[in-house]
Amino acid sequence: MKSFKQHLAEHSHSTFKRQWMDQDTMPSSAHAMEALNSLVGQLAEHEYLNPQIGIEVLESQLGKLGYHFEVPTLDGGDGQYSLPLTYGAGTFEADRSENPYGEFKEGDGISDHIQGGVSLVIDVMRSG
Repeated sequence: MKSFKQHLAEHSHSTFKRQWMDQDTMPSSAHAMEALNSLVGQLAEHEYLNPQIGIEVLESQLGKLGYHFEVPTLDGGDGQYSLPLTYGAGTFEADRSENPYGEFKEGDGISDHIQGGVSLVIDVMRSG
């Protein structure tokens, strides 16, 4: 018969292990995409009966690193969702290239460092 300690040790593999430092996850870091792919890959290994829960867990884990995305409302069927990421609150600056008084320009906080920005593509499929 197993002890309670052995039972916990056997089923404790679902915790997320941090493999990087905070500065490695900033968009300006050379390892930013590797850190993001590692986190998303770790979450994708789990099965979720309710896909909305999986997306909310992903949003929570990415939020701890400073990345955000708009959570889609799932209509219950299959589908593919493309969700652009933002870092922090994004960027807000005055662009004086065309107008000397400046035009306001908003960004996602990522496109300045990673060409084209970053988007998550989520496929929702029914099982069974």
